[in-house]
Amino acid sequence: RKHANVYTDISGLFYRPWTHYEALIKATEWNVLDKILFGSDFPIATPAETMAGLRGVNDIVEGSRLPRVPLDRIEEIIHRDSLALLGLS
Repeated sequence: RKHANVYTDISGLFYRPWTHYEALIKATEWNVLDKILFGSDFPIATPAETMAGLRGVNDIVEGSRLPRVPLDRIEEIIHRDSLALLGLS
């Protein structure tokens, strides 16, 4: 928000479900999900495993009244053209 060219990546967070959920909820509340780039943490995790982890971020709060990360925003992170966004393509 303050610095237009500052981004973060989402790699490695899904190993810690609560931290993963909490980070994405905070990004949602601060309206900065568009500043998150997809990263898989390869070779520790495959891109498919990371995408599954992202898509399952709300599983940890299933059955509770806690807020959910919008799944359409998760898909935006997964499908965003990060290279173009960074001016590298």
